[in-house]
Amino acid sequence: MMQQFGSIYLDHNATTPLHSEVARVLRQHLEEPLVGNPSSLHRPGRRGRALIEEAREELSLLLGVDPSELYFTSGGTESNNAMLLGIAESDQPLWISATEHPSVREAAKKRWAQGAPGGELPVTESGLLDMKIRSYGWDFDGALVSLQWINNETGTIQLLRDWVDWFHQQGAVVHTDGAQGFFRLPDKVPELGVDAATITAHKSFGPTGVGALWVRRGLVLDPILRGGPQERKVRPGTENLLAIVGIGALAELCQRESLWKLSELSRKAEEFRTRLSSIPGLRVISPIDDHYPNCISVALGDLVAETILVRLDLEGIAASSGSACSSGAREPSHVLAAMGVPEAEIQGALRFSLGPQNSEAELSFVVDRLRAIVEELRGRRE
Repeated sequence: MMQQFGSIYLDHNATTPLHSEVARVLRQHLEEPLVGNPSSLHRPGRRGRALIEEAREELSLLLGVDPSELYFTSGGTESNNAMLLGIAESDQPLWISATEHPSVREAAKKRWAQGAPGGELPVTESGLLDMKIRSYGWDFDGALVSLQWINNETGTIQLLRDWVDWFHQQGAVVHTDGAQGFFRLPDKVPELGVDAATITAHKSFGPTGVGALWVRRGLVLDPILRGGPQERKVRPGTENLLAIVGIGALAELCQRESLWKLSELSRKAEEFRTRLSSIPGLRVISPIDDHYPNCISVALGDLVAETILVRLDLEGIAASSGSACSSGAREPSHVLAAMGVPEAEIQGALRFSLGPQNSEAELSFVVDRLRAIVEELRGRRE
């Protein structure tokens, strides 16, 4: 079972509570006295090294890959940067979808500023890659293409296998940011067909501060960090041993059971979506098809999201905004903008990301409180 954050938590795409079984394994290893630096040759060091390799083996089994192709990192952002900035050929073309996570977009901007060709690939109003790309005549030969598997803001599931096959035919290498996908969907890496993949633990009941990068054998990375021989020099530095044990425990757990119970989650999410749609002036942005059911983004174009979120928080409800804050200035969500959502609606965009523990009674309460807050805020302007 999942540990609870308290109140009504609907921000699982930001992070999830730690699973009780993973917590148990972590506590067990916290109490283990003879675990040394995994790079040391003595017995405590060898014990540390064994724990890391056991975790790598469990994660490789879950993903269906060779353990030697997995590199542990601090999480999704580092894995994405290690891939996009670590490509050995600095002038290799780089293309990303227009709705990628900031850790992909910012890394891509750096590559482009350094002279690498490429750009952003347009999406449809549902967040899927636009099929028109195939008729534009753009040259993808020798390029690296990065495509997010499940979008963190809208829940859109990219039709990854179809696009990977097409980009491979064009001569491209394909990486996916799977931070919201692995541990949530049963697909293994070979089924996706990608050449590299980003994995993180804390989006699915694992510890924060740990993830992995899978890279197909034969691809060469120039490490973005310099240091010792850890992780075969792709990610040098003393390993975060306890967190790695945690992602290994999560991988082992996910081989035994599904943590997300998709059929039940879909049923609750569909009812939640319907009830949200009954609020006057609210529009559901998240698509119905090709969509991960836990994520429902909505727009209240005549209101400001941050104001609503503060009021929800006072009611004990944790949700998030479709807008990103940077240096104190609120900027429109690039994801929603790429999908053609008007800026006036983006300012009032909210994201509710459900977890398996959220009950129908909780979701009903959220709708009732949101309706009351919206009515009150609109009434103040009259």
